Amino acid sequence: MLKIFLPILYEIKVKNIISASLLTFVFLFMAQKNVFAYITVLGEGDVSICYKSAKSGQGGISAINSCLSAINEVGITKKNLYATYVNLGIIYNNSKRPDQAIKVLNKALEYDKTIAESLLSLGNSFYIKKNYEEAIKLYDQSLNRGLKDISAIYFNKGLVYERLNDIKLAVNFYQKAIEIKPEYYDYFQKRARLQRTGEWDN
Repeated sequence: MLKIFLPILYEIKVKNIISASLLTFVFLFMAQKNVFAYITVLGEGDVSICYKSAKSGQGGISAINSCLSAINEVGITKKNLYATYVNLGIIYNNSKRPDQAIKVLNKALEYDKTIAESLLSLGNSFYIKKNYEEAIKLYDQSLNRGLKDISAIYFNKGLVYERLNDIKLAVNFYQKAIEIKPEYYDYFQKRARLQRTGEWDN
């Protein structure tokens, strides 16, 4: 698999410049491929709508309002409350509102069972803000706190290092992500195919 993967990444190196539209597509892909660590909630209603919106990579005012309504529900459990903070942070990131995401994700850090997911999503907030050093720091903290989907950390760090034009480190982290979650490989195949046909904006 590495022999196939390296030519794809060589194309990235040859292009050497990653455009804003490429990063936008990659970010949208991230949300759709669950590199955010949304948290499952129990129950129905707004708490469930918020979770499903985060899981599917949605953003927008309707999803945000569902989460805010869930947070204000009288009988919400502690677990669902803090999970909803994480899911709302993901939705804010998907809506390109990282400052609002940071506020609610910091709130989610108050509950031990949502710390790892909060740190990953905070890393994504700082990635959106182009504060790549802080994003890497938060991804590492998420790993140290036991995030279950380690492939998300590796993929996100690959994106950061690609953005920093450190192709060697980007390849290293992408390879680690693919070893854990092979479906990431499909993304790179599609990306290379679109680059060859000129449909991928660089």
